[in-house]
Amino acid sequence: MKRKKWLYIVLLIVLVVPILLFYQAFNGNPVTKYASKKALKSFLAEKYSDHEYRINNEFYNFKIGGYTYQVVQIGDEQQAKYEFEVTGFLKPTVTYDGIYYANLDTPLMEKLSEEAAAELTSVLAEKIPEIKDMYVQIEILKGKYAADTEWKKDLKLEKPMYINLTVDVTNMSKGGILATVQTIQQTLQSENYEYDRVSFNGNIMDQTIDGYVKYAIGFDTNTKIKLKDIEEFGR
Repeated sequence: MKRKKWLYIVLLIVLVVPILLFYQAFNGNPVTKYASKKALKSFLAEKYSDHEYRINNEFYNFKIGGYTYQVVQIGDEQQAKYEFEVTGFLKPTVTYDGIYYANLDTPLMEKLSEEAAAELTSVLAEKIPEIKDMYVQIEILKGKYAADTEWKKDLKLEKPMYINLTVDVTNMSKGGILATVQTIQQTLQSENYEYDRVSFNGNIMDQTIDGYVKYAIGFDTNTKIKLKDIEEFGR
């Protein structure tokens, strides 16, 4: 009897646990829901202490494995809605801040991004003439700088810039690509550019305008770049 009882218990666990895990994957659970909302309240109180906020329309977002919230500033006549995302099981963390993104100075950011890309292309072109395209992502809050501010690498950005560049590697070996990527990293460091990350796309140029991506690698200031880190793609 005892053996049969334990078999029933094991069978019940085998049947119930997958169902609970499946449910949690798409709906979350009360514990993480409570902890996530608490983390968001603490974040708002600490980062935006000048105002009070109401949290509305929370739901579990299985695409991010966390919770999405709609936040409204109390007393705001416009009643603007800001989206927030909180992820993490043991230590929930705000991973998307709608107030921050709503207050970015987009026109100035676009202007400075173009200027930064032009400067970086010029700095790198002497050693790497194969650069075909470069995009620089910069984030600056409204009111921090005048609209006519010009790019300088010592500007105080909200975050270090992100760089994405495309290089013609048609006539490069994989070893040559490694040397090129290392040169980019060393040049950025020697020229005192602060950046968060660089995404390198090595394109094979064919009859199309931009060719196709054959190699890719991402790195930051401290990455020890090795040949095996370079991803290679088929056509």
